[in-house]
Amino acid sequence: MQFFNVKKEKKEKKDFVNTVSNEKSDKPVLKLIAVGDGVTKNLTVYEYGNDIIAVDYGIGFPGTDDIGVDFIIPDMRYLLENSHKVRGLIITHAHADHFGAVPHLLKELNLPIYANKLTQAYIQNELEEKQFKGIKDTVKYHLLDATTGVADLGVFKVSAFNVNHSVPGSLGIVIDTPEGRIIHMADYKIDPSPILDPPMSLEQLADISKNGVLCLASDSLGSRSKGSIPSEKTLNDTFPQLFAKYPTQQLFITTISSNISRMYQITDAAIKAGRRVVPMGRSIDSSVKIARSLGYLPFPDNAFVDLKKSFEYTPDTLVYLIAGCFGQKGSALDRLSRGEHRDVIIEKGAIVIFSAEPNPPGVDIDVEDVSSNLVLSGAEVIDHTNFDNLHVSGHGHRDDLFKIAMTVKPKYYVPNGGTPIQMHAYANMICESGVERDKVFELQAGEVVEFSNGYAKKGKKIEVQDLYFDGIGVSPIVIEDRKVLSQDGVFVIIVARSLDENGSTGSYGKIEIVTRGFIYVKEARELVGHAKTLINNLLTKNSEKSDDWGSLKFKIEKEVSRFLFKETGRKPMVIVHSINV
Repeated sequence: MQFFNVKKEKKEKKDFVNTVSNEKSDKPVLKLIAVGDGVTKNLTVYEYGNDIIAVDYGIGFPGTDDIGVDFIIPDMRYLLENSHKVRGLIITHAHADHFGAVPHLLKELNLPIYANKLTQAYIQNELEEKQFKGIKDTVKYHLLDATTGVADLGVFKVSAFNVNHSVPGSLGIVIDTPEGRIIHMADYKIDPSPILDPPMSLEQLADISKNGVLCLASDSLGSRSKGSIPSEKTLNDTFPQLFAKYPTQQLFITTISSNISRMYQITDAAIKAGRRVVPMGRSIDSSVKIARSLGYLPFPDNAFVDLKKSFEYTPDTLVYLIAGCFGQKGSALDRLSRGEHRDVIIEKGAIVIFSAEPNPPGVDIDVEDVSSNLVLSGAEVIDHTNFDNLHVSGHGHRDDLFKIAMTVKPKYYVPNGGTPIQMHAYANMICESGVERDKVFELQAGEVVEFSNGYAKKGKKIEVQDLYFDGIGVSPIVIEDRKVLSQDGVFVIIVARSLDENGSTGSYGKIEIVTRGFIYVKEARELVGHAKTLINNLLTKNSEKSDDWGSLKFKIEKEVSRFLFKETGRKPMVIVHSINV
């Protein structure tokens, strides 16, 4: 679906997202543009002259104010308006907040995708959806990992190195530009003993940086957490302990669907405890299949049981690996907690284990709701409040981030992948080491850093507007309307009018008013009566302008809104509709 009616061909008329020229010189400037922002919705654009590359294009998740929204994606207009310049899209790793919006972009722009095999498989799996029919066979994939060498993308020379994260194969990106070298490290941590990858090599990173780095764009999510993040290996004993503690109970474990390292640990412990793994939920099932096909879960076929056949086994021989660790509405765990899952019913005394980030932004209420429903269904919930060492973050803490920064020693820093306060904490950390404040750029959506002749400054901001999806896609204006409706209700005015032979209003008739979610009818009679009087007065005053119903309709909406706010302190959505009689 195309939201903004953006034409892909080059426009003669200058558009608000057209590239900013360097007025003092014919030499282009190198631009780093933060199109996405926050922890999710990742999208960074690098531009030099007639060449553009993009790094990551991920989905974001709705907040409590985003009524009826399933997910959010970053604005793609800059890429579409400058499609003739775009040389490729680089994806750093297989997490949805970094690749999940790619199918929507591919519907509008068939650009080359540079990613590792795992990420390519996840993208291809998303393209199986009906709405992307016809796209999956046209995608131009290029393998990019720590072994593939340098890819030429216009003036940009791109290569990758291994970093550690909660999904295997995660990459740091080296971008050589006419202005100098940029190192882009989206999500990472320093882990001396990862589960499925070799440890990130600081020696290699130092070697990459030895001839100077212009800019480090770095993960900042863990910048407010002291010390270093524990290794994934610290969880190796957690699951055997849990299986031993609950040897006969029905067991469910929920984690992020792309956390393949965690799936490995759970499966390994399950086999040793005499249990088989049942993937439960579309995202978990897809991840298990992809991970097995690429060798990340090298266990026998009989270690896994199809959900449809799980009824053939006793509860003490299975563990359900279930999607919905953040309490997502409609997820497998949500449906299970409400007794609405078609294939599995919670038994009294069942154990449900949450092995995921305990406090991600915006999901506290959903997790609490699901947990409460599970308890009401007779289950025991095991999470970070009553059991230690259930989760290790994939993001480095303050000491890890600082160690990377001091290894790279760039001239400039751009924290990314965090909230404003996390990016600010990263900036403070860097400046406390003696780096000048103007060498660190804390960017919000649409903000630009321009590099020229070894120096950097803020450039002209571009306009960005996130895209909201509720199954078919909705605009931010619709979201605002939904907020108004949910908070203050709706006040509908129906005006009867007769038309003369010329199509102009001959006269106005009866006025009907309908309210929903605004005020109870019994309490509203006097208010509605006053509103009708106000509307009648407006109709009478404007009877001579009977051919301009549009202007009169707007005036009625405005005056009635003002009246209602004065009388009630609330601002319902006022809708005026006419019926021809």
